[in-house]
Amino acid sequence: MALKSDRIVIVGAGFGGLTATRLLAKAGANVLLIDRNCYHTFIPLLYQVATGLLYPHQIVYPLQSAFKKYPNVEFIQTNVDRINYEYQWVDTDHGQIRYDILVIATGSRPQLDHIPGAAKYSLTLNTLEDAAVVRHHIVDRIRRAILEPEPIDRARLLTFVIVGGGPTGVELAGGLIDQLRALLGWRRLFPLAKVILVHSGDRLLPNFSQGFSAYCERHLRQLGVSVWLNRRVLRVNSQGVELDTGEAIAAPTIIWTAGVQADHPSQLDQISTAAKGKIIVEPILQVPDHPKVYAIGDVAFLWPDHGLSGIAPEAIQQGEAVATNILHQLRGTSPQPFRYIDKGKAAIISRYAGILSCDRLNNTGFLGWLTWLVIHMCYLPGWRNRLTVGYNWFWDCVLGLRLLKPIIRPYREIAFLNSPDPAIEFFKDKSQRKRSHLLSQDNWIMNYIPLIGRAFLATIFINSSVSKILDFAATEEMIALRGLPHPNLMLLGNIVFQLVGAFSLILGYKTRWGAIILILFLIPTTLVFHNFLDDPAQKTAFLKNLALIGSLMMVSYFGPGPVSLDERV
Repeated sequence: MALKSDRIVIVGAGFGGLTATRLLAKAGANVLLIDRNCYHTFIPLLYQVATGLLYPHQIVYPLQSAFKKYPNVEFIQTNVDRINYEYQWVDTDHGQIRYDILVIATGSRPQLDHIPGAAKYSLTLNTLEDAAVVRHHIVDRIRRAILEPEPIDRARLLTFVIVGGGPTGVELAGGLIDQLRALLGWRRLFPLAKVILVHSGDRLLPNFSQGFSAYCERHLRQLGVSVWLNRRVLRVNSQGVELDTGEAIAAPTIIWTAGVQADHPSQLDQISTAAKGKIIVEPILQVPDHPKVYAIGDVAFLWPDHGLSGIAPEAIQQGEAVATNILHQLRGTSPQPFRYIDKGKAAIISRYAGILSCDRLNNTGFLGWLTWLVIHMCYLPGWRNRLTVGYNWFWDCVLGLRLLKPIIRPYREIAFLNSPDPAIEFFKDKSQRKRSHLLSQDNWIMNYIPLIGRAFLATIFINSSVSKILDFAATEEMIALRGLPHPNLMLLGNIVFQLVGAFSLILGYKTRWGAIILILFLIPTTLVFHNFLDDPAQKTAFLKNLALIGSLMMVSYFGPGPVSLDERV
């Protein structure tokens, strides 16, 4: 068997390329993965980075970590300029690389060339860099609007146009309106803000049913988004956009989410392409007349059927299929044609509003929103990413706020984020500003002392909440005897407060918030349940709670210490 000797080169570390690499690595094949970045980007959550809900590092996963268990996998960070299919080599920035089997999985890029001015004056949302640019741009416009004395100019600065009514445009519109409400509501400037969603079709989300499209449009309008249907953008300029209906929208911010094209190497010798530059592939995902070349994902057009809609599940299934067919080819067996299994679709509109469409279950509203969260949590690579993203989602729901998360320590690979941005500094939370540490960063033993202290504190609250869960009925009765209303709900809230605060302390993530939550829990609990100071046991419990409150106040002031997720962010 030639699995070890044949060199499989995969260009692109998106969903399809990553899946194919992983399956081939498990089979023992010799794989070389090439990508322009050293990380995999979770594209579906880019809009949440752009609208301030997540940090950039929460939706990327280092490729070296993804394959550290597989010595048969190599990774090179470089750009691919040209592919020579006759001599079987790939021309990169760092020289030529030979291959025995090639998989092109380079994804897509925004299609802007056909609209005059779109490439120059529009923002896009296709890469992590794009999300950072959009994020900075939005905050900068808000900062300028706050400082602008003229109401007309202020309203113009707060006008945002999103072109494209697909899932990305819809999700971005809902997220942006939430962000504007959070950042402008307290200044009473939110009524001046406008989010306009322009779509060339007669309904949003054309890949969903008519009913789901109607629900989406109705909900966006209720949020305050202006939905303009049956309007095609003719040109974009520095003042805004011009439409085919003769209308013009004056706006300094245009975000383009309408349509993509294949993002393959600049030179494709002897390769047939379809619309939007997609590489035509046979049902087995092989390029015609090139039996050692495959193409998957957004860059591929499945002939003679059609191109798929470019969502992550399709790329993942194509990655699985191409890995299987390559193994068939290496073993001398017959490859199998690719058939996409549609397991359903989901889209999110805003907080608590989503769409779920599948054979057995079709829902809108809260259930659709919750399903979208669960699906994306499962697909998101890396347990640390899942933990921190889930934590951010939880607080977004509990507080009902979309607070801007400032980019303070960005990935070095994102050159745009290396320079400080005054707009981000303008909204930076005080807790994120530079602070001194009492412990030496060079003494690793001393650096673990705050972690041990946080763990001791968290153990107290975890033990308390577990005891209440195990003795729920008796605890509920005790609360009722104090004359408090809704004892069952109060007990549930008590348990949730303790667990959330405790895990925040252990992980060292949002530690100040966790400490404040526990303080807010302890103060009323102490005053209501431990106020009989004549009783020695009650007096001891009262003093113990005071000590806990003091400890938590110190945590909220000094921070979690060096060994924590907060310090790594």
